[in-house]
Amino acid sequence: MENKYKIPYINMCVRLFAKRFKLSLQNAASYLCQFKGISFLDEFYATEHLLPVEETLDDLIVICKRNGGFIE
Repeated sequence: MENKYKIPYINMCVRLFAKRFKLSLQNAASYLCQFKGISFLDEFYATEHLLPVEETLDDLIVICKRNGGFIE
């Protein structure tokens, strides 16, 4: 069985990412999809959900930047 908290966790991360960078929710989701942030959260959920959310947001910045993203 897939973890029932994965989707709410990813949703929370997208919302906090949007808030941190003063983006609309749609722009944050598009950015994270385009630069592999959502894929990262999905693939590494088992580890990332155990970390403080600020650390996860920092990880998203690094992952997206490695994949061509520009937000720092």
